[in-house]
Amino acid sequence: MIDSETAAATVIDVEPMGYVEYEIDIEKVLRTDLPGVLDGIALAPLTEERVRSIPERAKGAYVPFENGHPVYAGKTDTRHGFRDRLTKHAFTIQHRQNLDPTTISFKAIRILVFSNFDVEAILIDALRKADGTALQWNDSGFGSNDPGHRRETQEPAQFDVERPIDIDRALGLEPGTYSTLTLLIALKDKLPYVLRYQTDHLPGKKYPEHYRKGHEDQRSAPSIAIGSGDTMRAILKKVLDTLPDGWRATAFPDRVILYKDTTPYVYEREFMTK
Repeated sequence: MIDSETAAATVIDVEPMGYVEYEIDIEKVLRTDLPGVLDGIALAPLTEERVRSIPERAKGAYVPFENGHPVYAGKTDTRHGFRDRLTKHAFTIQHRQNLDPTTISFKAIRILVFSNFDVEAILIDALRKADGTALQWNDSGFGSNDPGHRRETQEPAQFDVERPIDIDRALGLEPGTYSTLTLLIALKDKLPYVLRYQTDHLPGKKYPEHYRKGHEDQRSAPSIAIGSGDTMRAILKKVLDTLPDGWRATAFPDRVILYKDTTPYVYEREFMTK
């Protein structure tokens, strides 16, 4: 029998004569080989263009780097492949304070095996053993999904506190005149962070209306002139000027909300009213 402590495959002697079972420890192979495979991959900039060049849906693992230093290790599956995961991360790193997207790169490995192994855990273990300062984003809340309305009372993630969204950066919207609701829809679809705004809650309906339907105050508001250099802060001020009293825009480390509600939040960074 092969020594399973030193090999990734074991021959198990069983009855009847002339028959054995051969077990391959794929996880052991991955733990041995995966770090070296990762080392051999050239870094690529974490941009949507580069991400589109790799397979859309594939099982594997990926590691974003900041200035050549690994900061996160993640895994994919057949439902959320490389393009899905990495595009989301490329989106998240935009418009952040203390974070330059041009310093972020990545490596990705498609793993062709028939079983599902926790390659993320294997990479995390290997990279942290090699460098105790690696993968600081893994436990920071980086990559988390939007928690939903009324979750602003939760303490923000460490990643968002250290690298909060930047509402003073020009958004590059097409200059022109927008209705208030059209502008809010354009922002929600374009921004690299969450924008949530209040919509009508019709009688008998369990949930508020879809964000594209908006709120009566938004639909009836005057048009807004937008310039190419307008920031999120400037646009929020313009939006508030079109709305009745009682609306409040609140910026958190990771998102902006616009509600007809003047309630303060413990973890807000700043707010604006008319």
